[in-house]
Amino acid sequence: MTETDLRSGGGSGETPTVSTRRRYRRLLFSSVGVGVVANVALRLLSYPVAAEAAYWVGIVGFLTVWQFSPVTLFDERDAELERRASTVTLVVAAVVLVLGASGARTLDALGIYDAPPFVGGVLYGYVGLFVVFAVAYGWISRTR
Repeated sequence: MTETDLRSGGGSGETPTVSTRRRYRRLLFSSVGVGVVANVALRLLSYPVAAEAAYWVGIVGFLTVWQFSPVTLFDERDAELERRASTVTLVVAAVVLVLGASGARTLDALGIYDAPPFVGGVLYGYVGLFVVFAVAYGWISRTR
């Protein structure tokens, strides 16, 4: 085993390095990114079926790297970052939901502005987000 093998995580039984993990994570996310970019480009060129195929190839690439990567792709630091980002996301969604729903109802009641049905759909989407969170939280708290 060479020193280069040890640094890169190559060979058998070594602990993978940060650069190896980073390389697989880059591959993981770039597969989806390439799928999305190809999807948009093919849609602009009026190839909707090929666009969806490209998108799904990106998703399959993501899942393949995620499941068959020889290294652990995410660690405790990543879990903490995800937790903090999830908290910020839920707080922002809560503010939008509370202010948006109240504002839409109030403006409608005062006859100032009648929000289009799209706004109601968006607000129900936010409600759905919180329902999914509540169910997931309940499920995880009971299974741990």
